[in-house]
Amino acid sequence: MAERYDLAVIGGGILGTGVARDAALRGLRVALVEAGDIGGGTSSRTSKLVHGGLRYLEHFRFALVRESLAERAVLLRVAPHLVWPCPFLVPHYRGQRRPGWYVEAGLRLYERLAGAHRLGRTGSLSAKQTLELEPELPREDLTGAGLFLEARMDDARLCLENALDAAALGADVFTHRPVVELKREAGGCRLTVADAIDPAAPPLVLEAAAVVNAAGPWADRVRRLAGVRGGNVLRPSRGTHIVVPALTRKNALLLTAHRDGRVFFVLPEGPWSLVGTTEGDYRGEPEACLPTVSEVAYLFKEVRRRWPSRSLSQLEVRRALAGVRPLARAGGPLGRVSREDRLRVEDRLVTIAGGKYTNYRAVAERALDRALALLGKTARPCGTRERPLPGAGAGTREQAQAQARARALELQNLGNQDADRLGARYGGLFGGAALLVEQFPALHEKAGARVLEGEVAYAVRHELARRLDDVLLRRLGLWGDRHAIRHAAVPVALWMAKHLEWPRSRSTEEVRRIELMLDGEERIISSSQDL
Repeated sequence: MAERYDLAVIGGGILGTGVARDAALRGLRVALVEAGDIGGGTSSRTSKLVHGGLRYLEHFRFALVRESLAERAVLLRVAPHLVWPCPFLVPHYRGQRRPGWYVEAGLRLYERLAGAHRLGRTGSLSAKQTLELEPELPREDLTGAGLFLEARMDDARLCLENALDAAALGADVFTHRPVVELKREAGGCRLTVADAIDPAAPPLVLEAAAVVNAAGPWADRVRRLAGVRGGNVLRPSRGTHIVVPALTRKNALLLTAHRDGRVFFVLPEGPWSLVGTTEGDYRGEPEACLPTVSEVAYLFKEVRRRWPSRSLSQLEVRRALAGVRPLARAGGPLGRVSREDRLRVEDRLVTIAGGKYTNYRAVAERALDRALALLGKTARPCGTRERPLPGAGAGTREQAQAQARARALELQNLGNQDADRLGARYGGLFGGAALLVEQFPALHEKAGARVLEGEVAYAVRHELARRLDDVLLRRLGLWGDRHAIRHAAVPVALWMAKHLEWPRSRSTEEVRRIELMLDGEERIISSSQDL
């Protein structure tokens, strides 16, 4: 017998989890269905920025920038443990495509658009002041820098906490459950949902009065599954990032590529820097998206040009990541395609195209309002602007770390290093994780990976993790270093087997999947060094 819902949401990325959370908070009966892991697609392969979009000012997208800056303020308030301010430098060099005065004017306009939501005043630095902050920047032709504040985020966990809060509010969350049949019928939709991990398991059948298609780069596939006729609503774009050993002290950089004048970022990630992103039309299947050799080479060459004093070994590419942006379909040069969201309504199917990660909450609110209008249903007003995410109770990352440090004194097996790490990750949820860390204190530490069995137990018991990559890449935060991932794979798989009662063959299969992924990535990285 089919389970009946007011709303089914297809897609467990940031938009889908945002819609499900909003709907559950408004009192609807909701099912969230995701073919893989929560945040397992593009939503965990971003630049990890919550930002207004300074570069969009060049294309006069003022409304998008203004909304993004307002939403940045919302996320800093409701998820202070996962979103935090970060200083940005925009170095000025003689002869660059965007002269210093042009960038400074853009920063002043950006600050004005932020209004009451600005994080701090923008400023201008001399060459000397710039080098005092980041002494490894090239000195030749440096004239100074612009300084402003943006926000960084833990994208995977921000997505996860939206899903966890939706579940806490009564939503049913199904992961690794692809929709294999979607029928639009009189009075609603009928979904048949398979089990990607156990294909022999009987499918679930769900009925919903309406469906929100928040499948991101898979949105057109879902529309075809629903029998929708007509053209695509997406223009998929591949974006690639690389991870290298830290290039800056603590500041993020906004730079202009020497080859083609594109803006790219260098973003601090602990011992690493995240560098990106590229942009190019993508015509393949989203799940098959990989960085190309030429894209990795492009980013690596820009890093080498900016940091000529670093040896190749000091600039080793530790990861190469690619995701597919689900841009709303438009003609013209890809760089000018708007990041604004568009909603397509086809019977009782509402499809979301486009949108920025920063704006996800506002996009989810608009999509849900459209679905409610379709149903002629009234519900409570949207409350996601005010409701904190589950881990927000501990305050900022620094406050969460301080509280975790104090709690660590009570736990014999947890030192300050682990307390800081876990406090920053879990925020106010640290207490629940700490109980399992105390119960399962086994430690694996090798090649940059430091993992406690209790963390793994918490991921599979309380954070919807079902596969090895769910835990390694999106729960433990090891995504930035393929060597750490490789060395942690076997012990983490064995711990998962213990807590999920896997057969031994399942552990072997999961480790092999990770090794194949990393082997392919290493071939791409190695080939890029030869270009």
